[in-house]
Amino acid sequence: MRFDEKLPKQVQDALANGLLKRVPLTFLPFINQELRDWDYLFPYERQSVQGLLVYLSGLNDDQCSALFREVLELEEKMGVRRWQFSTDEQTIQNASLLARSAYYQDWRRAVQKVFDAAQEHAQRANDANGTSGNQLILLVIPQRLPLDPTRVWQKWQGIGRPLKLDPALPGETRSVSKALIGGVPSTAGGRSGGLLEVALGRSNGSPADTWILDAGTDLIDDVLRSEPSRVTGTPAMLLGYERLKPFRESFSHEMNSMRKDLSDADSVFARLRQVDVTPWCPPEVASQPVIREFLRSLFLSGNGALLFGNSFVEWAASEAFRRARPTFLVANFGVRNKPKPFTSVVVFENPDQLNPLPSIEDPAGSALDAQMLALYTWLAASRYQEYQSHTACVCVAESLSQAYVIAPQELALWHERNRFHSPGWAPPLPVG
Repeated sequence: MRFDEKLPKQVQDALANGLLKRVPLTFLPFINQELRDWDYLFPYERQSVQGLLVYLSGLNDDQCSALFREVLELEEKMGVRRWQFSTDEQTIQNASLLARSAYYQDWRRAVQKVFDAAQEHAQRANDANGTSGNQLILLVIPQRLPLDPTRVWQKWQGIGRPLKLDPALPGETRSVSKALIGGVPSTAGGRSGGLLEVALGRSNGSPADTWILDAGTDLIDDVLRSEPSRVTGTPAMLLGYERLKPFRESFSHEMNSMRKDLSDADSVFARLRQVDVTPWCPPEVASQPVIREFLRSLFLSGNGALLFGNSFVEWAASEAFRRARPTFLVANFGVRNKPKPFTSVVVFENPDQLNPLPSIEDPAGSALDAQMLALYTWLAASRYQEYQSHTACVCVAESLSQAYVIAPQELALWHERNRFHSPGWAPPLPVG
């Protein structure tokens, strides 16, 4: 495979020196696919791939052999070289062949050791450079979802602290979450900057640092209606499930064209990786190639993101944490319809197209979804070292005028009398 000048010089030098000949066969699909799709990687992903390749290229032959010894031994036991194994990209057939091997779990652990060694090397360099900052994760369970005040935070098992919000702001008619994100009226008659403005104003930022994920359209529409000065500069990643309806419907139609075997699935997935999705996208997505490709990958991975707005929000947030490590992420849950009988979500079918019965909203079921998926969103972030310190997670339950806050003491998010604010991010939050 030939790589062009889009790659950093360090990566080009590593490849020119024959790095790909030194790595195990099962590493090639990942590396080749990441290098080919370099233009569609987030800055964190580029840094991670570059760090891996530069680390490997800096090893001498003995060090490289020692690092890969266990992986190579397991590849031999698995018989990988006798498989029809793609080295150009990660495919369903590759994944199936690996997963069917009796040595699969051992192989996964051995591969993880290699990535851990590269990450530790990169972390030491980051620590030496003093690279760190504060992060905020804002989870919103909106007003329309009914919540039980005696049970709403039970599943968080005391890892944070509930606080009472006072939504009564002079001159403010929007929800608490919109006020937090877009700003609140100031004493001078204008509007103070909200979380979004502060996040976008950070120096040396990139679009991948700021994400707003919406199960409907309300929150994204509010951001897009804001004054131009509040959404200019470094753009945010704005993804609204309902705003993506043409994308979702076109994608699910293509998904359902495949026969139920691995070879046809790979061919359909290959076609979906190549199709121009730009006409299916709203303007805020169509203008950013990296987020178009993020959505393509998200919908290819399934997990209910095509069919349920709350699943879309949780899975998109999990993938954003994994791939982009944002410093500010908003996950706004919403109301879904009740599942219709005799329709299938397993093969990505749209129940509204298959069943003529009218759709019925399910606020109670949606509330249960949102409570669980909000916790899952925080747990997804907490897997990564970047979010294990200097990170605040605030889950707002609008119907109860409550928030649940998880934050290290050094961020000083709460003070006497339940006053709660976030220095470095926004003015004091509206609390009682």
